[in-house]
Amino acid sequence: MSETQPDSELEAPYEPELGAALPTDAIAYEAGAPTREELRRRADRDIVRLAWPAVVSQLLATTVSSVDVFMLARLGTEAVAAAGYTSQYYQLAQGALFGLSAACVALMARAIGAGNPARARHAFAASLSLAFVGAVLIASAGLLFPRAAMSLLGAAPQVVELAVPYFRLTMSSSVLFALALTMESGFRATRNTALPLSIATGVTLVKLGLNGLLIFGVLGLPRLGLAGAGIATLASQAAGLLLFLTMTRRRGRPESAALRISRSDFTGARELLADTARVSWPAAGERLLINFALFIYYRVLSSYGTAAIAAYTIGVRILAFSWIAPTGISIAASTLVGQALGARDVRVAARAGWRAARLSLMAALPLFVLFILLRDWFARFFTQDPAVIAPLEPFMVWLGVAQPFLSLHFTLSGALRGAGDTKTPLWSAIFGNWIFRVPLALLVANVLHLPVVWVWGTVVFDHVTRAVWLTWSFRRERWARSVGAGV
Repeated sequence: MSETQPDSELEAPYEPELGAALPTDAIAYEAGAPTREELRRRADRDIVRLAWPAVVSQLLATTVSSVDVFMLARLGTEAVAAAGYTSQYYQLAQGALFGLSAACVALMARAIGAGNPARARHAFAASLSLAFVGAVLIASAGLLFPRAAMSLLGAAPQVVELAVPYFRLTMSSSVLFALALTMESGFRATRNTALPLSIATGVTLVKLGLNGLLIFGVLGLPRLGLAGAGIATLASQAAGLLLFLTMTRRRGRPESAALRISRSDFTGARELLADTARVSWPAAGERLLINFALFIYYRVLSSYGTAAIAAYTIGVRILAFSWIAPTGISIAASTLVGQALGARDVRVAARAGWRAARLSLMAALPLFVLFILLRDWFARFFTQDPAVIAPLEPFMVWLGVAQPFLSLHFTLSGALRGAGDTKTPLWSAIFGNWIFRVPLALLVANVLHLPVVWVWGTVVFDHVTRAVWLTWSFRRERWARSVGAGV
């Protein structure tokens, strides 16, 4: 056999879904180990098994958000706009806290893959500590400066006054959300995505039930309007945290060794605080930069009037349904990549990432068609206001075009975070939002003075840039040397 032509029976060629061929692969093929197709099917089964509960959980969360808007739309356009302004800050808070959940999954999954439950508990305790401190700081800022926060985004005075109680209640819930999210991440790191689904179901029932009772004043309760939706959010987050606390204390579950932390684990967590912060700050920074970009984007939209803000608020709620599949698949990819690297198997980690990306793209294609063909139906389902429907329909078209790119970068970001590489998704967000989306939106609105439909179009440039950047980065496999590789 020549040096330049490999033996095709022993040496497999490079494939993006599988990663670079290794000497052990040649031995495996010769020894009659599983074929490439069997390995692909096995990876797909693992991804689907972990992803489907996360997908349903995301569906419940998105349904709650959409029902919020659906109910608040009955109170008028200003109530929808007030909820939209508040959601920008709540998403900012969630973004900062999301970074800590990414670190929790990466470090815990790596430790579990290496067979070290004590280190997994320490990582869990470190993540909970940082999440609590961060959430208290965020909630305090929200409670102290609600009017200034609303005015910063260009909200009309009547919208600001309407939003203040809702804003304070929603931002206060971020402390409960932070702890519940971190606990959910701990369960995901142990490959348990079914339990978070059960808890999400309970939270959904509490939120929707209280929404109906408090917004409209059913069963003799006072009609609280927008403030009622805020109380429902706070109460549902409290219920979710209580359920997670209860389940982490249960004995006899396979993941209990990694989740049932004690005071000594918080002492042991000190040695992992630096690693947790190092993994989490780029993930938090990514979300913060995205949300700051959205602040400017929101400010641009404010120049088009309250109807444009209402259309955007409804549109992104509809868009959130398209995030469901890629978010669930990215959760699965994050866990599988982290545990594979903990077991020091880069090839299995790469296979999990590429197969997850493939499944995510398959789920995106039907949405591409639905968003374009059913744009009028979606718009009229949420509102009958012609001033809101007019800008909402073209927004739906642009969202349909963005679907494949959005799904790809969501999934690969999750795979990279599972490896502990949170800097690459951060750079993709910087380029997508700050090189394309924000400058183009400002150009379209303030220089060219074009209709709002062209502001919608800048969304596509953001998602395309991030998809290309992350595909190239994942293929390079530098993520295999990220924080925690030595666990």
